[in-house]
Amino acid sequence: MNNKNNNEDFYLIDKVKERNQDAFKVLMIKYQPRVYSALLGYVKSKEDAEDLTQQVFVRVWDKIDSFRGDSAFFTWVYRIAINIAKNHVTSATFKKDKLNISDDVINFDYPHFSSPELSIESSETSLTIKNFISTLPEILKTPFILREYEGKSYEEIANIIDCPLGTVRSRIFRAREATLSFIKEELTND
Repeated sequence: MNNKNNNEDFYLIDKVKERNQDAFKVLMIKYQPRVYSALLGYVKSKEDAEDLTQQVFVRVWDKIDSFRGDSAFFTWVYRIAINIAKNHVTSATFKKDKLNISDDVINFDYPHFSSPELSIESSETSLTIKNFISTLPEILKTPFILREYEGKSYEEIANIIDCPLGTVRSRIFRAREATLSFIKEELTND
């Protein structure tokens, strides 16, 4: 984030801490699309992502006094979003639906095939990989999605999930290894 945006955020944050709703609306408008997009990676439906996005901003409003400015504001908001998504995923009602990574977030770029059979096979392969990724343990899945599908840097991920940089690198490596192993075992042995 450049310095001008950072200063603008800190000005707005100070106003929100004074319970200024207009300043809060500006921050919401600025960050809501990014939060919503991130949440689509954790929940099955757009409706769930919308509900969770609202929960995130309610929590931001309630907890704004705890924002110390040690990290970028969005990093703090993103951490809240991840925690709310994790809680949602582990809730009893959500377990009934089984977690699937949203098609809106993860798109594998497969070539368009002239043969309908090859096109169907490509779609099935994409779905199989997405379903596998959704079964990874949370500690591997979260940094993997943040890195591979949202393009976050290792440093940003470390801030978001609040763990050391080396741990982030290790978890992403393990998630990649597991995914590659799955692809080799499951998708090449037809």
